Amino acid sequence: MKSKIIVLLVVMLSALAQAQVERRDHAVSATGLEVAFPDGFGCERIASPYASSTRYDGSSRRGDRNGGLHGGIDLSLKVGTPLLAIADGEVITFGEGGRLEGIYLWLLHSPEDTGTPFHVFSKYQHLSALPALKTGDRVKAGAVVAHSGASGTVGRHYGVSGYAHLHLTTFYGPSAEYEVKGMFDSMVSGRDSRMDDPLVLYAQGLRDLAEVRQLPEPRRIVRPAVVGSDGAIHPPGGKTVWPVACKEPGAR
Repeated sequence: MKSKIIVLLVVMLSALAQAQVERRDHAVSATGLEVAFPDGFGCERIASPYASSTRYDGSSRRGDRNGGLHGGIDLSLKVGTPLLAIADGEVITFGEGGRLEGIYLWLLHSPEDTGTPFHVFSKYQHLSALPALKTGDRVKAGAVVAHSGASGTVGRHYGVSGYAHLHLTTFYGPSAEYEVKGMFDSMVSGRDSRMDDPLVLYAQGLRDLAEVRQLPEPRRIVRPAVVGSDGAIHPPGGKTVWPVACKEPGAR
């Protein structure tokens, strides 16, 4: 009996220590942003948007994180789909996290990289394997940085084989300073950064995050550049791209 109590105390203290360094509950609210792609391109659309209360299949999200609202965007993808850098950037860290996270990759994008006023921290989750990258590597917008998978999703509502998809999370802040935290070193905490809709990255002319939810309706349509089957960015020179390649006009 005594040994069981000791084990229980160790588990509780471990969970408390993790909670103190690894925040997984954020204030989340819908931005009203919608994505549109260049004419004729066939691109993977969002299966579960930012701040959604439901998953790709319409089931309710768990209520103990972010008030039951989605903290990123999900794209339903086949295992092994190449995932692209959403902008020029630097590899911060990568590894294998716990349940609901799986294999992950963090990138840091400067304002010069994105053309926005923010330092953007992007996290790719549920990867099929560890990326073939090193911490500190520079990546170019549209370059393959990882491959989609179902890691961290097997069981419960996902089923025995999991749900292959990309979960993309973004944090926006005024500084490139950050700490790597968490039980699996899987949480990057940028100084004074705030989690928000990945589609914010593609919004034009923003000065700060407070403007996002005040945008007039025409400006709520964001238009990322895309990578075609030829590997080129369309339109040429686009700084911020969709995280998976798109089919070019006329392609089957």
